[in-house]
Amino acid sequence: MSDRHDDLGGTGGEFDDGSGRDPLGSPAPSGFLRGAGVVVVAVIIGALLMPSGTRAPIHVINASQSTPTTSTTTPPTSPSTTTTLATIVPGASSIHVLVVNGTTITGLAEGTATYLRSRGFLTLPATNATTKVTGTQVYAVSGPSSSATAVTNALGLTSSTIQPTTAVAPVRSTAGANVVVVTGADLARLAPGSTTTSTGSPGN
Repeated sequence: MSDRHDDLGGTGGEFDDGSGRDPLGSPAPSGFLRGAGVVVVAVIIGALLMPSGTRAPIHVINASQSTPTTSTTTPPTSPSTTTTLATIVPGASSIHVLVVNGTTITGLAEGTATYLRSRGFLTLPATNATTKVTGTQVYAVSGPSSSATAVTNALGLTSSTIQPTTAVAPVRSTAGANVVVVTGADLARLAPGSTTTSTGSPGN
């Protein structure tokens, strides 16, 4: 009986069926380690994948496409030129003036007539006086005497320039004129270029 017991159980009462398992049914230590290794690898992989699943999406910043602006350069403005206009004399448009040249200054009568037109007076064609004068003379030949005063003031002359109503203007005809102006050297500033001639007939 003892010999059979020894054959079945071996010494110490242990039973070995040749399968490599613990007699009590526990797996071999090598299998346990393999399972533990698989679990560890799974945990590591999960840990690596976790941040990528929870991190915020990466925003792609596009370069702003700015619309090119066109700068417009304003050309510099030229300095304004102030033109002084002659003051129109009230009532001048109803006064007809005949200007005659009483000097040897060429174009003095026409220059004086042009100036009077710029002040609003109506002028007749300029001509030459029948005599020479040293100073400008103004004659009121028709209409109110205030017309002669208006012309005298416009020329910047004194009231002494106005001749008596009985005086006769040194001109061939006064037809159509209210006032006759016989230009003297004191109006030389109104002649074109202020050209003077010492001989010959004066120009208008």
